[in-house]
Amino acid sequence: MKLLKSPFQLAFVIAAVSAPLIDARGQVGGGCIYDSYPGTCTTVAVSKTKASIGQKTMAGGPGYEGLDVKFSYAGEAPSDKALVRQALGMQHDLRLANSWYPGPRFLAKYEIAPGKKFGCALKVIRTGSCTPTVFQFSTIDLTDYSER
Repeated sequence: MKLLKSPFQLAFVIAAVSAPLIDARGQVGGGCIYDSYPGTCTTVAVSKTKASIGQKTMAGGPGYEGLDVKFSYAGEAPSDKALVRQALGMQHDLRLANSWYPGPRFLAKYEIAPGKKFGCALKVIRTGSCTPTVFQFSTIDLTDYSER
């Protein structure tokens, strides 16, 4: 039994299935609104880990060993919000926008080292279904993939 009788039917099915995926790429997570709290992010640690080293040989990975960068946030964010309290009380991972670990050239370019302070903003979701908290750095471009 043949389900699709022509190439046109196949093209129609592919278009119908992939249309929502194409639309979703234009706006990640939907229409989200964030509250922004300016502050200072301080690099706490830079190290190689099994995971950061392993990204070099990972299928679809960047092809270089990464570095695991941890930072903390301090700012004028109201601590009466649970997501803000969580952000204030823990260390965070500095990753590129596509979740890769940054490499040594990236760290050198942006002068990232333990103890280094950067202007940043903690963004806490107010509405929508996006990532609950994100950090935006004033002098670090997390979409800079020049390491490759």
